[in-house]
Amino acid sequence: MKSFIILSNTSQNKVEAITETLENLKIKHNRFDDIITSGEFLEYLGQSKNKKYRKIHKLLKKKKCYLISNGKKSNVIKNLNLKPVNYKNAKFILATSIKPYKKIDHIKNILKKLLKKKIEMICTNPDQYVFDGKVGNFVNQVGILAKFYESKHGVVHYIGKPYKNIFDFALRKINIPKNKIIMIGDSLITDILGATRSGIKSVLVYDGFKKGEKKKFRNLSLEKIVEKLKIKPDFIINCAAITNIETC
Repeated sequence: MKSFIILSNTSQNKVEAITETLENLKIKHNRFDDIITSGEFLEYLGQSKNKKYRKIHKLLKKKKCYLISNGKKSNVIKNLNLKPVNYKNAKFILATSIKPYKKIDHIKNILKKLLKKKIEMICTNPDQYVFDGKVGNFVNQVGILAKFYESKHGVVHYIGKPYKNIFDFALRKINIPKNKIIMIGDSLITDILGATRSGIKSVLVYDGFKKGEKKKFRNLSLEKIVEKLKIKPDFIINCAAITNIETC
């Protein structure tokens, strides 16, 4: 018997990922055994007594946050009873998403002010950019603001791939030995690196990588990119598709 699980950097929780993302893509969620997201993990951290996550738990208990988001309603914010406030009154920063093509200089200026107050950030989507298929180009994602804040010596707590915390969370939930798990993804710096850090074998989907992440490296071959990043998948396949899992 095989299990098929989605591990996503989305700041949505599982319910939102199904209703607002998978259903819009006309992908049936019952094709998957589980969907694990950064947003779901954040909800878990709000209740967790695990000492390993004490710092994030303590920040969430402060409730008042300067929220960086795409403006959509969030069940995660509601479920954690967080209170988005003006940056002047914020006790921590919660970076979940940004609108595509949004100019970020204004946000950076606010982050500089929060740096002076030594306010810590939780970033629930470490992606610095995502590939927008509609225009065939990259757009900023909230991870770029987290990296900016970190570069200015701000404290950032990352949740999501490639960080080990979300892989540990997923591994505890699925309770399958690591040698029986393989990570399939189209990003070296999130999917493949995260799997490597967690001791899981990985498969790079080259077709998706070529359409997205590879564009950053211009004319470099995959071999050169792997050498440059020092991130090596165990296997490479040309493409992947969702089929009738029951017959696999």
